[in-house]
Amino acid sequence: MKKRTLIVSLVILITLVGLIIVRTMSGDATALNDSFTKEFIAEEWVEDEFHLFESKTGQYRMLFPDQFQMISDPPEFYGRQGDGFEEWAAQIYEDTQDGISYRMKIRFINEEADLSDNILSLMLTNYAYENQHKEMKLDDTTIYHGLSHSSLNGITATTKDSKEHKANRFFGLVLDQHSNRSVEFFYSTNCFKEELGCALNPEDHYEFALKLMKSIEFL
Repeated sequence: MKKRTLIVSLVILITLVGLIIVRTMSGDATALNDSFTKEFIAEEWVEDEFHLFESKTGQYRMLFPDQFQMISDPPEFYGRQGDGFEEWAAQIYEDTQDGISYRMKIRFINEEADLSDNILSLMLTNYAYENQHKEMKLDDTTIYHGLSHSSLNGITATTKDSKEHKANRFFGLVLDQHSNRSVEFFYSTNCFKEELGCALNPEDHYEFALKLMKSIEFL
């Protein structure tokens, strides 16, 4: 009986070590392998493929997808002013098999006055098609979210209706119901290698973006 238990324990141990090695060797543990990103990880693997991100302002937390890595070079991609402002961006650095690049940008603001209407209006101007968006109320936050398609004509970006064109931009504004704190969220998918097909299911990416937005917790 003891011998059988020992064998089972060894098998479990070898399996766990194997999974860790495979995950590390395959580059899947991107967030934990990057020293800058890891500074913001408060807890590892809180969900499958997700860590818990905590802002350096100490004002909010959210899920952070492991395959992403925060952009630290050039340093302008991360900015913070005390505990009232923080902006950062993250992306998948490794070439993807579908020919699509993935990137997200987060901006936290804590204002003395309620500027939520102004922030929402600016976000919709930048990302929405004809102000199209939805509202979602959770226990402690209100989320204004939407999706659109963006295409480049030279250096000019054109926003199009996601009902007629596959969405490649997913955005939202998360408001704290108990203060003037807010997090603006932006996630984009862009085809950089058309020969790989760039197969994209916008609804899957919209759900992914909403999952991150709904995970935002103000502290």
